Amino acid sequence: MILHDIPIRNVDITSPFWSRMQQCSRQKTIPATVKAQKSLDHWYCLTWKEGHQTKPHPFWDSDIYKVVEAACYFLIKHPDDEMMAMVEEAVDMIRNAQHPDGYINSYYTVHGINKRWTNLRDMHELYCLGHLIEATVAYETLTGSGRLLAPVLKAIEHVDSVFGPEPGKKRGYPGHQEIEIGLLRLYELTGKQLLFKLAKYFILERGQTDENNEIYFDLEAKARGGDPYDHMGPECKAWYSEPRDYGYHQADCPLVKANEVKGHSVRAMYYYTAATDLVRLAGDEAKDVKTALDRLWRDMVDHKIYVTGGLGSVVQWEGFGAPYCLGDTDRDGTCYAETCATFALINWCQRMLRLSLHSEYADIMEVALYNGFLGAVGLEGDSFYYRNVLRTFNGEPKDRSKWFGVACCPPNVAKLLGSIGSLIYSVNSEENLVAVHLYIGSECTVPGTNVIISQKTDMPWSGEVEIDVRGSTALALRIPSWAQEFTCSAQGDVKDGYLHLPPLADSKIKLNFPMKARRVYANPLTGKDEICIMRGPLVYCIEDIDNSDVDVDHIALVDAPLKEGLPKKIASVDDVIPIIAVGKQLANKKWTSLYGSIPWSYDSNVTEIHAVPYFLRANRGGKGGMRVWTKRLATSQGVVNGDP
Repeated sequence: MILHDIPIRNVDITSPFWSRMQQCSRQKTIPATVKAQKSLDHWYCLTWKEGHQTKPHPFWDSDIYKVVEAACYFLIKHPDDEMMAMVEEAVDMIRNAQHPDGYINSYYTVHGINKRWTNLRDMHELYCLGHLIEATVAYETLTGSGRLLAPVLKAIEHVDSVFGPEPGKKRGYPGHQEIEIGLLRLYELTGKQLLFKLAKYFILERGQTDENNEIYFDLEAKARGGDPYDHMGPECKAWYSEPRDYGYHQADCPLVKANEVKGHSVRAMYYYTAATDLVRLAGDEAKDVKTALDRLWRDMVDHKIYVTGGLGSVVQWEGFGAPYCLGDTDRDGTCYAETCATFALINWCQRMLRLSLHSEYADIMEVALYNGFLGAVGLEGDSFYYRNVLRTFNGEPKDRSKWFGVACCPPNVAKLLGSIGSLIYSVNSEENLVAVHLYIGSECTVPGTNVIISQKTDMPWSGEVEIDVRGSTALALRIPSWAQEFTCSAQGDVKDGYLHLPPLADSKIKLNFPMKARRVYANPLTGKDEICIMRGPLVYCIEDIDNSDVDVDHIALVDAPLKEGLPKKIASVDDVIPIIAVGKQLANKKWTSLYGSIPWSYDSNVTEIHAVPYFLRANRGGKGGMRVWTKRLATSQGVVNGDP
């Protein structure tokens, strides 16, 4: 059953929790992003003139396009003259930067137009254009003016004249996937077949080899005078583990032959997101792609995802490592968990839900949204994490940054918060069905009908949900995997984690998913004899600022019941429910040697250990100690037990 998202325009967010996050992003994140781009001259890369000190970087264009896209999402629901003026300023720059043949890219315009399209592997021309296409979809949805659509279609026609399987064209594809997403989104907006054809080509051509078992990146490297086989040469990048490490780009084999998620995690998620859209739009023609995506999903979920929804355990290539290798800190080159990767994972989950109404996709989306993604931005909206580690140490605080040299994450935060309404519901008009994936206070008008659905809930603090249906529609209500039991005031059938209710007219439905603090254990193959605390969709962490009587670097939790504290405001967020565990302090923590014959031991006294949601971490000062996973003790005597 194919489902379609309900547009942002049709969904009003009423949740105080998410309304606060959206308001902060609209009023702080977007202005801070534009201010940083302008202060560093990045904003003006498209208007660069000889004599300007700062020359454009290969992907500065994309940062402009992403903030325009984010702004348009907010403007759909919240008109703002100043923000709209910023958007139109950017549109004017884009239109004026276009070459007569349609080409748009500030880097090669300044550094040598004769070198364009000579290094797809590294230079982000198609990646930048992909973000421009996505910005165009948002802008045209907002305005319908055609001011971006016309130049972008011309740019795409230029790309089509250069790349493709036809004689005389380059059989290339982007080093960093993204244009595939944009092309298919614009195809759905306009219906232009060229967009579908080009996206399909880029997705399926990737990783194809010639008679010498070489891919396009080998051929273009040789054309530049490089040797892709030379492990000491410039074609062997620092992020490669060996020459021609094209798994980094997911180009070591065609998608339909891929068996594991590998390489750069953001590239992978963008690739799989676009491929999932291709499956939905192409149907049986792309069934082998769907089979591959199912394999890749299982590998990611079963072996390579953090409990927070973060992706990427290897710093060197900002991506996936071996199965179960999920380190917590940045001390040893592990736990990258890039913000953009979690953002992209949420998008892939959304696309998989369009194909198949299975709760696992929404479960992963929810975990990633509330934990790996939401904590990436400070609560003031103007500071960000690039990496989202699961452990930091006293004396080594990991504060969020105001900006980055590679600033892909801040505008992606705003993009997702501006479009969060599109994640909550989807619809199948033929079956008169509305699916509810996320329980977020909101009101939704189903396009083309008189059906209005409203949700009242205090999620993520309470599992009580009231759904008011005006009009008549069938419903599919997700049962979260964290809910060990649930109640519903209406009768229905459970299928693939969704409670299906027959068409209901003008009715109220009450759901309750009891939230209890719980322990989560890792697969033994991870090597973690530790526990993580969760409540509902929220992962909790232990911070030094809440536990001044202990050293959070050297504690273990006792297998005793978890208690919930009273709701309170923490770091400007209302109604936060802290969790109280029981723990012990390591007694012999001042070892001087690396190894010894004395086993670990813990103090006889127990103490309360306070935990708060992971997304709130590093918002209140402190010494820097924070951990998601904590060593576990089976009894108050401190005997270590290896069994959950």
